[in-house]
Amino acid sequence: MRLYLVCDTSGSMRDGGKPFIMRTTVMAIAQWVRLGYGNAQISLCAWASEACLVPDWSEKQEYPAQLLDCQGTSNWKALIQLLGEQPDGKVLLFSDGFWSRADARLFKQWKECLPPDSLRIVKTGADANPQLKGPDVFVAEDLFAVLDGWLEANSA
Repeated sequence: MRLYLVCDTSGSMRDGGKPFIMRTTVMAIAQWVRLGYGNAQISLCAWASEACLVPDWSEKQEYPAQLLDCQGTSNWKALIQLLGEQPDGKVLLFSDGFWSRADARLFKQWKECLPPDSLRIVKTGADANPQLKGPDVFVAEDLFAVLDGWLEANSA
């Protein structure tokens, strides 16, 4: 199972320790996979104005320092272009959920076309958008509840 870890590196993620919360959660998942608690092929993505896969990164490596530099705005069009209308795996998005109205609409349209339970969001930071809620939205403290049984499910 491919697992896309999408790190929101937009400017709203700059403060409140959010880059380091994201780093800690990504590295916890990497260790979880590396030690055999979960089975996934991890693809690390950086997302702000542009979206890209972090080349040559694996769960055996440190979190890329460039992902700690948060700037720009989140662009759902760029992320959807990177992942596709139907990603070939599951998507775990780390974000504070502060997106423009237009981007929020794009996100909603994209999400509605995804297979059931193929996207989960980890609200990152104490000031994360309170409007970001639902059964697929978790807080960073519940990281292992996010993963529990999810990658083994046949839903995507």
